[in-house]
Amino acid sequence: MAIISILQPYMEGFLRTPMFNPLVLFTVLMFSLLLVKLIKSSKYNLPPSPPRLPLIGNLHQLGSLPHHSLRTLSENYGRLLRIHMGKSTAVVVSSTELVREIMKTQDTIFANRQKTIVADVMIGWNSGECVSELLSRRRLQQLHYIKEREVKVMIAKLQESCINEKVAVNLGEIFFNFFIKTLYEFAFGGESGGEEFCKQFTRILLNISELLQSFSFREIFPLISWKDKFTGLHAKLKGTFKETDAFLDRVIKEHEYRMKSKNEQFEEKDCVDVLFVLKTVPCSISPWTTSRGSL
Repeated sequence: MAIISILQPYMEGFLRTPMFNPLVLFTVLMFSLLLVKLIKSSKYNLPPSPPRLPLIGNLHQLGSLPHHSLRTLSENYGRLLRIHMGKSTAVVVSSTELVREIMKTQDTIFANRQKTIVADVMIGWNSGECVSELLSRRRLQQLHYIKEREVKVMIAKLQESCINEKVAVNLGEIFFNFFIKTLYEFAFGGESGGEEFCKQFTRILLNISELLQSFSFREIFPLISWKDKFTGLHAKLKGTFKETDAFLDRVIKEHEYRMKSKNEQFEEKDCVDVLFVLKTVPCSISPWTTSRGSL
């Protein structure tokens, strides 16, 4: 008790000093954390980054046309710059030489990219051996023949439109249809489902493309990821997944029926046929079965 009575005047004096003010302590703490972060980040040779705001980072600088905003930022900060979007950090590349270096020369280093919520829901299977077979020289040669045929069809349609209708032609729509038909036949074959299947496949691709461009709280602000339920993102993800699931089920059943009916005369024509053949060959990377997930 004697010790406490001796120290009490000193403690009261310390509590009355300006340094004990909660605001001062908070400022000192934040400054210390910022200093530690600056020292830690100085160890890495990172690309330049525009000034950012707390929590949101550089989101306020992207605007309604992000590609225009990123071009402007690249003019000020260089062909390789770093931007912060909430919790996530992205590197913006605006040079063909650097893109070639990243996507081709140093692809193995940059291949480990962050997964999005759309990729987590829509993509669930990966096997290097099977992918290498799907993209083999023989398969790519088959794709060349498909593209060659579709180009002839596209040119014929353009000629017909110019001669008969003599009106403006939507080249964007024509090239998009060319891409869809080429991809559809390469993946599922020309015999799969006909025009109805192709239209459904187009709708699924458009929905997935729209979802990939959607804003997700989970990717930017993980602490409030529950807000994605109120933006409609979860509902659209589930709807697109169910439609894709049903579409692939129909494709699988159709190919199974075709394989059983042809027996030994079966010939690989598309990627699904290749997957059925690979089903009998065990993949050392990840064993799989013919199902929604593996296809």
